Amino acid sequence: MLADILKTLGPCLSTELTEYLVTQRGMSPAAARQRVSRGAPQIKRLAYLPFPRKARFLYHQDDYASPYYWERLYAAILATNGPYARALGAVQARDVVPIEHFLGACGAPIAQKKQLSALTVLERMVDANVLVKHALPGLEMCVMTKKTYERHQHELNELATVTRSRLVAESVLLDSIREWLRRLAMVSYNTVRTRGEEMPRVGPFAWDLTAPSYLTSVLTRVKDKGLKSGWVVCDVLLIENAQLVHIEPFLHKARSIEALKNIGRTMFILVALGYDADAFRALRSAGIIPATPASLFGKDVAEGFRDLVQTLKEAAQGVVDPEKFDQLFSKLGKLEGALGNMRGAFFELLVAEVVRKSAAGQVRLNKICKGEDGIAEVDVYHLNEGIEAQMIECKGIAPGTLVDDEEIGLWLTTRITRVRHHLQQIGWSGPLPRFELWTSGSLSVLARERVERTRQANGKKFEITVVEGDSLRARVNAVNDASLLRTFEHHFLPQAAP
Repeated sequence: MLADILKTLGPCLSTELTEYLVTQRGMSPAAARQRVSRGAPQIKRLAYLPFPRKARFLYHQDDYASPYYWERLYAAILATNGPYARALGAVQARDVVPIEHFLGACGAPIAQKKQLSALTVLERMVDANVLVKHALPGLEMCVMTKKTYERHQHELNELATVTRSRLVAESVLLDSIREWLRRLAMVSYNTVRTRGEEMPRVGPFAWDLTAPSYLTSVLTRVKDKGLKSGWVVCDVLLIENAQLVHIEPFLHKARSIEALKNIGRTMFILVALGYDADAFRALRSAGIIPATPASLFGKDVAEGFRDLVQTLKEAAQGVVDPEKFDQLFSKLGKLEGALGNMRGAFFELLVAEVVRKSAAGQVRLNKICKGEDGIAEVDVYHLNEGIEAQMIECKGIAPGTLVDDEEIGLWLTTRITRVRHHLQQIGWSGPLPRFELWTSGSLSVLARERVERTRQANGKKFEITVVEGDSLRARVNAVNDASLLRTFEHHFLPQAAP
């Protein structure tokens, strides 16, 4: 009988089922609780996630992983308004979150007494099959909801493409915000930290951007110690309509920081493409700046960020429009700090298009290859079975800039070794694989010498080539695409003045 009732009622908390038995079936509260506790073979209980009043989430085995199951489970978690609700809201807002970003986005502390840490929240939600950890192509380990994973498990490359596009746009936005804060002298110039470089932290929480500030509004006078600096912290969420459930993790971090006596006064900034009315009011009421790219940099730039995400998605799928690149450089290039990440992302796409126009085999972007001691990402992966294996490392940097010697070392010693192991594992038996470094910058004398030593020492195992300067221009010229060449010469390697 109980299983039939739950089948009709739908997945719910044990307290809801108990209340139903009392109000609709006339059972006493004690009898109803005992009946629910005994359960039935067809009734399953969600493990690992506790709910208020010691409730458990119950569902009929036939309903597991159905749309109705996810709807009711998410509603039950979000209703708790606790650490699991905040983590779920953060992941739902982004669809896919790299694990290192999750640590800041979920709203839980990295470590704090009497509080669940971000990693503990993640592990419990993974154990409960609410969230999933999975490596996506070009992104390594990421977090997503179980529902998202099941919907996209046969199209993970597409999911990775969408996510990478958003992350590149967010990186461009963060670099622009960093320069905006510096130019306004709101922060200490050389102490701005953004995600990717390291994990920016203020108090027990991770953020997307942090910087100490000496503005009078955040300075604190400490008895016998003089003035104590404050902080500016910022998170970014590049979605069109951030809702209350999406921004609750940020609100929680802000409330928690304000309650900590040893943290200086803090200015909180959240940047999204837009907010619904409830989210906007909640942020304003909490004294948080609800910024958008339009409010920071103007409508033209805001449109540029929207176009950037879409253009990167299309280009990664092989739909490259060089004219669009020009438009985006025009819109976003005016932002201090924006060009670095854009140039790197677009250079990979340009190289892939050059290879694609002359390649006989499949060309893939950001292919993850597994070596004996870890993974390596190949920026442009061209494999024509039994005929050609071309593995390209891309360094899209400003003309005249030197590629970091350490990056050259990592490519020669670690990445090439791991990719060679990958090729062995897939049974590559064709000609020697070619490892190429394409760059719009140049190599130092020491780096060139190291490349040459590696080439001579491994001539019977693989080929190694550096494509730069005139040889890079020649490769682009060879595909006979005027718009591609124009974009290349405008933004990557201008023609030398006569």
